[in-house]
Amino acid sequence: MRNAVNVGELIATTDNAAAIGEKPQDIVFAPDKLTAYLTARVTFLEQLAAGAIPMHIILANFSGDASWTRYVAGIGQVFEEVGLLCPPIDGSSESNMPTLQSGLSITMLGEIQQRLPFDRDNLSWYTYGLPLVGKEVLEQPEDVAQLQPIFRAWREEIVQQVWPVGSQGLQAEFSRLFGHHQVKSSLNIEKSAGPCAVMLLGINPEKEQLAQKLFTRNFEKCQSLKQF
Repeated sequence: MRNAVNVGELIATTDNAAAIGEKPQDIVFAPDKLTAYLTARVTFLEQLAAGAIPMHIILANFSGDASWTRYVAGIGQVFEEVGLLCPPIDGSSESNMPTLQSGLSITMLGEIQQRLPFDRDNLSWYTYGLPLVGKEVLEQPEDVAQLQPIFRAWREEIVQQVWPVGSQGLQAEFSRLFGHHQVKSSLNIEKSAGPCAVMLLGINPEKEQLAQKLFTRNFEKCQSLKQF
């Protein structure tokens, strides 16, 4: 698993955002709904990486009571995009102390799905999306890996392994998967991908043509690997 924890028979994943929102002292101004959507998106993708589907959500809201509804709407957008009912959302808001900057954390609890076994070394590996962070995500939303085709390909087992690329960049994630190997890509392999703007997708070689029909933008096969 990437950034997931087994809690009994459940999978727990979490992500957070700080100083991104609607408060005057936020570093990046963005609607609360969008901030929650991007945060929930990461948490959802971590569930897929662990082979699970979220069943319950816990929201920690540090931005005040007024932000709660907007955050819930952003979380719901993730599930609307992939065609799932949004799980129950519980949690808490900081209402005693006014905060100068926005902050939230989203935790999802999921159930592991029964899927066919696979060998990572026998999959074809592709990148999907461009490495974007901060304002770049807001300015280039079309270059962020889209949830709907990812989930469809995962559900239909065209994609066997979903692996989000976050703040450490593509090379760091590839090393987590394969050890001391370097990925050759046209992307900047060291640049942060922010809220998982790039995905590594392990695809069944027999279904590569199907994948190419689903992922029509910023979809690139990892061309070669070498030990370093």
